[in-house]
Amino acid sequence: MFLTKLAFKNLIRHRNRTLITASIIAFAIFFYIVFDSLISGMVEMSYNSIIDYEAGHLQVMNEEYWEEEDELTLDNLMLFDGQVLAGIKDVKGYRADSPELNFSALLNNGINELPVIGRGIIPKDFAEVFPLENQFVEGSMFSYGEYKAVLGKRLADLLQFETGDYLTLLVKDKDETFNTIEAEVAGLIHTGNSNVNQNVVYLPLDLVQRALNVEGQVSKVIIRLENKAHTMKLAKELEHKIKSASASLAVYSWNELEAVSFAGAKQAGNQLILFIILMIAAIAIINTVILAALERMTEIGMMKAMGLRVNEIIFTFVLESTGIGVIGGIAGVLLGLGGVGLMARFGIDFAALYGFDLGAFGVPVLDKIYGVWNPAAFVEVFVFGVVASLLSSILPAYWAADKDPIKAIYHR
Repeated sequence: MFLTKLAFKNLIRHRNRTLITASIIAFAIFFYIVFDSLISGMVEMSYNSIIDYEAGHLQVMNEEYWEEEDELTLDNLMLFDGQVLAGIKDVKGYRADSPELNFSALLNNGINELPVIGRGIIPKDFAEVFPLENQFVEGSMFSYGEYKAVLGKRLADLLQFETGDYLTLLVKDKDETFNTIEAEVAGLIHTGNSNVNQNVVYLPLDLVQRALNVEGQVSKVIIRLENKAHTMKLAKELEHKIKSASASLAVYSWNELEAVSFAGAKQAGNQLILFIILMIAAIAIINTVILAALERMTEIGMMKAMGLRVNEIIFTFVLESTGIGVIGGIAGVLLGLGGVGLMARFGIDFAALYGFDLGAFGVPVLDKIYGVWNPAAFVEVFVFGVVASLLSSILPAYWAADKDPIKAIYHR
């Protein structure tokens, strides 16, 4: 009890040092919590962008096609028939489905050309799965059967397309014969997905099937669910149903896509940056404790002269540092609560702050990035702050406590 009271009195007596060290811990914890929330928000937006503009929640396709999907092959396509649809629509939590035929092409404006991804769609079904209706900056979606196309505003700017212009797509059909698709630009879109903005051209499914000589076939059927939380469970249920219709078909969820793995790797990289920030803060804490020990050499010598043992002096130092860690930790968590609360409610408009479109750099942002609540981060970083404070005090405390009391009193 005596040592506890002594440690508490030292915290009050050296209030400036206590406040400085606690402030370092508090701001380190605050920045960690805020950045973790921001990064989690960006990753969540990346996932939502993949679901909303590329993958939906579930995809039905041939197993062989999945293995080579990135090559946009016209082999191993699936027949789009009523049996498959019946199985899809029976799944609990089902909202909508959209067949899609994907292919590679060269987009030509008469002078220049760029490689693009073509997506043959049924507009009405597509609109039920992907919320593009509010993303049009010019024009609108085409109707089924029209010789029209929709593309990203960034891609249109690169090749100087406007609504009403005609574009040409150079493609290879299933027999490896070159063919062209000519269509009028019906609309331009701008989404939070950079891939859609600068690499994708949407066309009517029937037009694409004829041009590629694959009538009645699609690459996949994309499914929208009521809630993404039960995606994996529903994927297994749906696969069991469709296997009875076709043994070659399989169901894949949005989180099995390569883009999602990339987003996860990006999050891991950001977490490493945050860990480095905490390490810098820990070094600052250690430095502060060492300086405190040097300043208190006379006091330590007096404590030894009064009969306190080495382990008791070390315990006093550790108790003081742990107290500082708790004070800084609580302050940091409270600041973090306020910071995350503001970001979750109002978001951060990086476009307004920095004057450029973050979507062009692969960040899925249309207007603002919103913070995400991560209670685990609050607990983890609080524990880290307290433990770092405790551990950082042991070595300097032992070094100081081990000195001869006479030398300590006279700083020798």
